[in-house]
Amino acid sequence: MRLFSVFILGLLLTGCLTEKPSVTNDPTQAPPRTELSQDSKIFLGNRLFSEKTCITCHAIDSKHKAPSVVEIMQVYKAHDADIVAFLKGHAKPIVDTTTSQVAIMQDNIDGFLKKITDEELDAIATYMMHVDELSKKQ
Repeated sequence: MRLFSVFILGLLLTGCLTEKPSVTNDPTQAPPRTELSQDSKIFLGNRLFSEKTCITCHAIDSKHKAPSVVEIMQVYKAHDADIVAFLKGHAKPIVDTTTSQVAIMQDNIDGFLKKITDEELDAIATYMMHVDELSKKQ
């Protein structure tokens, strides 16, 4: 029993003596961020796709008011293009659309898409790629 008590005391002392990460109360320093898991990106991307009204025009696998998610991703993959660059407004559309559809999408890019983070844009792209992959399995 005494040996066990010495062992526990040793563990407690060792734990107290090891260096712990410093915690700051500085509001100007952001806490360290961890990378989202693939499932978390898909979940967040799905939520943002609905909240940001992308789903209003872009159905999952059929043309509604604009090209479907599956069609968009197939074109982007075929051209090895970056959907995030397009969503940021740094690339021209490469999917065959009408002038009015491009104008509506440009308004969306200039409006609310420029206000979301790179992490959120990456989540939307991850979700769209996931939808495309699921369509191939069906």
